[in-house]
Amino acid sequence: MGTAERRKRERERKEREIVEAARSLFFQKGFDATTVDEIAARLEVSKGTIYLYFTNKDEIYFAVAREGLMIVRDLFRDALEGPGTGLERLEAIGRAYIHFWSSQPDYRRLFHDTRLKVPPESSGPQGMEFARAGAEAFGMMVEAIRAGMEDGSIRPDTSPEKLAFCASSMVDGILERMERRGGRAIGPPRDEALEYAFDLMIRAVASPPERAPARKPDH
Repeated sequence: MGTAERRKRERERKEREIVEAARSLFFQKGFDATTVDEIAARLEVSKGTIYLYFTNKDEIYFAVAREGLMIVRDLFRDALEGPGTGLERLEAIGRAYIHFWSSQPDYRRLFHDTRLKVPPESSGPQGMEFARAGAEAFGMMVEAIRAGMEDGSIRPDTSPEKLAFCASSMVDGILERMERRGGRAIGPPRDEALEYAFDLMIRAVASPPERAPARKPDH
């Protein structure tokens, strides 16, 4: 292994340690309440050492948040590559999205606490990687919708991009409202509300029975 490769691996190792320490503190205290000094103290290094690897706390945030978003992206890919019509794969993607946010409260709080405060485009390479992972996940939703329009399981007058945006925004909106009220918003429990809203959306975009195709067999 050459010197350049060793340096690259050492840098990646240090970045990983910083991200792990930051993730623990963000989950424990929240993004706003965590300082770079605390991240440095957790690693027993100087604050200046942190800045050798990350420009600011926002960039550290996107390194942490990107990990969560990559989990979502991989779940979407599994659903997209699964069996069934385009509508069924869209439904699988939606349920994977709901399951992730319902089962990952730490990531959910981290995303919702900071989504309007920290723009990705102003946070260097980490912010751009975060935005790229988000675009990939969104693109998979669009791909499932287009597949459904082609196979006849989704109404032909559907806009793939608009539907993908509205579907994800619907889930985000319900979660955010519940989060603001400590899960005690007027209405049904969070998971029931998510399931009901998503079922409504699926029924709204599904082709009438006479147009819907036969389900593709599992392989």
